Amino acid sequence: MSTMDIIKLLASIVSAFAVGLYSIPIVIKIAVKKDLVAKPNHRTSHTGRIPNVGGVSIFVAFVLSFLFSANIEVFPSFQYFLFALIALFFVGLYDDIMIISAKKKLLGEIVGILGMVILGDIRLSNLHGFFGIEQIPYMVSILLTLFVIVVIINALNLIDGIDGLASGIGMVIALFFGIYFILAGGDKNFQLAILSFCLFSSLIPFFLFNVFANRNKIFMGDAGALILGFIIAVLVVEFCETNISAGAYRINNAPVMALCVLVIPLFDTIRVFTIRLSQRKSPFTPDKNHLHHILLNTGLNHRKSTAVLASVNIAYILFGLACQDMQPYLFFMLVFVSCVIWTEALRYRANKIKDSLMSKKTVTAEIYNIEN
Repeated sequence: MSTMDIIKLLASIVSAFAVGLYSIPIVIKIAVKKDLVAKPNHRTSHTGRIPNVGGVSIFVAFVLSFLFSANIEVFPSFQYFLFALIALFFVGLYDDIMIISAKKKLLGEIVGILGMVILGDIRLSNLHGFFGIEQIPYMVSILLTLFVIVVIINALNLIDGIDGLASGIGMVIALFFGIYFILAGGDKNFQLAILSFCLFSSLIPFFLFNVFANRNKIFMGDAGALILGFIIAVLVVEFCETNISAGAYRINNAPVMALCVLVIPLFDTIRVFTIRLSQRKSPFTPDKNHLHHILLNTGLNHRKSTAVLASVNIAYILFGLACQDMQPYLFFMLVFVSCVIWTEALRYRANKIKDSLMSKKTVTAEIYNIEN
């Protein structure tokens, strides 16, 4: 990596952070004035009217810093990527302001993604031997890529339930991909590294305001969650495609490694969807079965719950790097089964604590009745 490359990389990090830090107070001020706020209800844990359009700041910081630092000529699909990003941003922002149905939101996501996949040719073309499949047909490739991107987008959206979780996990994922694409080498991979670090750095100011601010607290909203999930999904696709060819930093079993990188949002989505369907409910019906809800039930606050889940995500990334030479099926089963085991153990612990608290309340009530 040349000196100029290092300067560009540092410029992307600094500019994204600076734009985010400068824009968030402005976004908060406008949101409060225009009543673009999240109001407390029976499902929320916050109090007060908190702006829910933090995605505006993330979007502006990411786009401006990437345009400033990247070499677009080396990334010929950028115009289609940008089109899809803008489409998803406005779909999410419209939902934040007006609220739209899940079907309409999904349709908007699909339109934006298909334009990028077909015209920009950003797609999964190989399964790396998973299910015994290597190269896949063009139409299957388009449909599979569409499915993967939609799943990742909505997985990141679904975990955005407590302070700092979606942005914290997003920073972990973006940092991994940024480091990987630098090590992988090549002009295009360097542009993908800049893209990763622009995302990482644009999330930092939001994370600080979302987690640590009292008066100027802000939420990501659907606009932020959708573009976060979309950018990460594109990085996943490019990661898998980069690892088709041999190289010094080639990672075996790239699809399963990608699962390790996104383990918290993906497993949480699979888990809550399975629970909802088993209860004959729509998979999109809101509930409190998410991993972060279980952690909150153990007595942890938002910050500690976010720290635990981010740490688990990092642990799975390291586990994936250590076990990448395993057979794909064994690798996948180890990841999945281990997730089931620790989440069930966590749920059991949360239920024991809940039962203990209920028992104490019952005893206290009985003592009160006796004394009176």
